[in-house]
Order: sequence, then C-alpha cells, then structure tokens
Amino acid sequence: MTKRYREKVEVTEITTAGGHFPAVPAAFRWRGSAYRVIAVLGHWREDAGYWSGGSVEVPQRDLWRVEAAGGVYELVYERGEWQLDRVWD
Repeated sequence: MTKRYREKVEVTEITTAGGHFPAVPAAFRWRGSAYRVIAVLGHWREDAGYWSGGSVEVPQRDLWRVEAAGGVYELVYERGEWQLDRVWD
C-alpha cells in the first residue's frame, strides 16, 4: 500500500564520484524523525523534453526510491528542493 505526502524534507546527500549531480540521498528528516537510507532501490529522471509538445510545463526532477526504517520511500529533487512524495508500508 502506498500513501502520497508531497512534503518538504531535509536530505543528507552523498556526492557521487567526481562530484557530479545527482547526489545520492543518504538520510532524510521527515516530521521530526531521522531516517537513514539502507538501500537505493531505484533512480530515474523526469525531463521536460520527454513530455514536449503538450500544454503542461513539466520541470526536470530526479526521483529516488529508497529503503529506510519502516518502509520504502520516494524522494524527489526538483528545483533545488527535496520532497517526500510517497511511502510504502
């Protein structure tokens, strides 16, 4: 089961080899609790170019599906900010 939150979170990042973006989330703080990322289950990028031709503006965003205490979380990096988008229990 999944729930959608779309709430801002603080993310601690690990810089990838050579310092290239995107940095990998290592931990995050949500609703006053700290979560350490145990495993990165997936990473993908949604790019405006993919959706071109439509009337809706789609900004570039990086999505990370991670395992942490209590479940699986989807973190989104968009326009310089992190959000917790979904939680699987």
